[in-house]
Amino acid sequence: MEQFKINKMRTALYERHRALGAKIVDFCGWEMPVQYQGIIPEHFAVRQRVGLFDVSHMGRILVEGPDAERFLDYISTNVIAGKSDNSATYTVWSHPDGGCVDDAIIYRQSKTHFFVIVNAGNRQKDLEHLQKQSLGFDVKVRDRYAEDGILALQGPQAIALISRIFPEAELLKNMHFFTAPYNGHEIIISRTGYTGAGGVEIYAPHDAIVELWDRLLHLGQPYEIQPVGLGARDTLRLEMGYALYGHEINESISANESVSAWTVKWDKPDFIGKTAMQPLEKSVDKRSEYGIVLIEPGIARAGYEVLKNGSQIGVVTSGTQSPTLQQAIAIVLVRGTLQFGELVDVQIRQRRCKAKVVKLPFV
Repeated sequence: MEQFKINKMRTALYERHRALGAKIVDFCGWEMPVQYQGIIPEHFAVRQRVGLFDVSHMGRILVEGPDAERFLDYISTNVIAGKSDNSATYTVWSHPDGGCVDDAIIYRQSKTHFFVIVNAGNRQKDLEHLQKQSLGFDVKVRDRYAEDGILALQGPQAIALISRIFPEAELLKNMHFFTAPYNGHEIIISRTGYTGAGGVEIYAPHDAIVELWDRLLHLGQPYEIQPVGLGARDTLRLEMGYALYGHEINESISANESVSAWTVKWDKPDFIGKTAMQPLEKSVDKRSEYGIVLIEPGIARAGYEVLKNGSQIGVVTSGTQSPTLQQAIAIVLVRGTLQFGELVDVQIRQRRCKAKVVKLPFV
């Protein structure tokens, strides 16, 4: 099965995407579908019904051993220790200087067995970060990059659909998962996702991923299921105000400055980056991220300047035209504090467009 090798940078479903007429683009070195029927209809399929994503370019890393819980708690801004088995926790990993290594979801199978889902563009960097930081802990860190694929079944009808194959999914709590047999494979189904529309993610060996892709598209026809590309994945996450690595978080943005600042649990005894972030939290140099809605025509793109009273106060980190709101929305990183309802300007080419600061999520 040559196409499954990691150096090919194609997922097990690549030929399925081509057969469905997907527009294929390069994403972090992967040949991935950006859209099939179009970003807007795919976006609404997820918001209103159900959509199926191939997210196998993301990676699964196993962290196992007597110190697994203590190790993952130490490297995470969020609390990992003491969580229940079969639970999942979103967190940020920081460098000692406070900058973000990545954001990730950590899945606890037991106190000594965890796995982590990491972003496609950071797979190798994250693996090396875990391996480096695990020195001194009794843990083994190993990737499942070449063995596994990942599907995301998202939308209001996702649970009803997946329950036709796995009835236990109907009772699955948010940010929890279970393991189930499937055609000789052991697969994991988690009630997680990055769309804000509800649903599940499925982690399985490549053969099972291909079978489940076909089966879900077939069983999902009464629900008007659609395959969904990376374009709608981005508009969906942005409407929810979720971070995207390289935009809302990166190595020059501290976790406590980002939209993921809620993960920073100051009452934890220690975690990597805490020493650097504590003084920043009280500093006049601390930045913050906010949502804005443009009230004049224009699209605020990443990197555009944000101004207040004629002076630059920050930049846009992500921006798009929201299909749901039919308005231009953006997340901005600015110095100082803004108030909800306050007006700022975004420099869009040669003109300044007014925008209003709003609460996240946008929808």
